[in-house]
Amino acid sequence: MSKKSYSPDPNGAHRRLYDIVLNSVAWRCLSPAAKGLWCDLRAQVGSTNNGAATTALAVLSHRGWSSRHTIMRARQQLEALGFIRLTLQGGIASGGKKPNLYRFTDLDMYELPKYKLSAIKADHLYKSFREVREAKATLRLIKNQPNKKEEV
Repeated sequence: MSKKSYSPDPNGAHRRLYDIVLNSVAWRCLSPAAKGLWCDLRAQVGSTNNGAATTALAVLSHRGWSSRHTIMRARQQLEALGFIRLTLQGGIASGGKKPNLYRFTDLDMYELPKYKLSAIKADHLYKSFREVREAKATLRLIKNQPNKKEEV
């Protein structure tokens, strides 16, 4: 039996936004900036490196981002509504200049020995929001928190 030959997509690489995410209550409540950040973070994730996406401006500036503050607000929305989770604390807290790393909750995370991270099954945390008002209330809570200096 011969192997089937792999034929790459003539249009190049692509990222999937699954219906389960797109049709979720939480997705409808995200700002356009948060949806854009989701897409740009997803572009950093290949087939086995979920958990290694970063919101560092040095990385995202190549995709058109220019404001740390905009990235921070968008990231806070994605975290609060359960689309991404912190996998590795960076910045001063880690004792160096490493960036924070994030994983998508709708994808399985495989072991990443380079970062000493264990595998995690997809937990779809964004699905915990059943009503728009509940998700919007969560976003209001993070918006009303006093600004503290954070490593982006």
